Amino acid sequence: MFSADADLFFEPPTTHRPPPDRYGLLHLLRRDVIQCLGRDPTSNAKLEHRALWPAAMGILAGIDLLAKYFAGTDQGGVGSRYCEYLKRYCQPLGPDDAETLYQFRNALMHSFGLYSKSRTGRVYRFGMSLCGSTLIKQGQKNDYVINLFVLHERFEQSVSRFQSDLDANTNLQTKFKAMFPNYGYTRYLGG
Repeated sequence: MFSADADLFFEPPTTHRPPPDRYGLLHLLRRDVIQCLGRDPTSNAKLEHRALWPAAMGILAGIDLLAKYFAGTDQGGVGSRYCEYLKRYCQPLGPDDAETLYQFRNALMHSFGLYSKSRTGRVYRFGMSLCGSTLIKQGQKNDYVINLFVLHERFEQSVSRFQSDLDANTNLQTKFKAMFPNYGYTRYLGG
């Protein structure tokens, strides 16, 4: 990595360091998502329970976090920055998939629900699945089913792709340095 801060931020989710310590927020988020999807993030052992809504929220928040780093700003334009990140790093996507995932983000993050209405008035109703290999299945006119395992896989692939671009691109490195003080790390003392 180009800096120690980037090493901390992109630390693999399989790495476990007991507190107290300094932790990258992306690292912690990825560990929590894996746990919510029913796996121990360090050993990959199957856990007894899953927490699917928090898993989805964690993935969607992770995309939001990386989109800030990609754009180099946290000011305005949330939807466009979110969709641009998805289009760049979460391929393959269909023509409307980035907007659909942004609306899924809005539904869960703003209302802890599965309904969203875009600024243009388009209605989205969501369901979640763990079956199959398709990221988004559209049913009736406004119904969409998001496969959480595929979404998680795409998210993890996007982390690797973004990290590779960051290592090679000084413009992205400048943006990373601008975002890291506010969105990069935390100190955790345990307890």
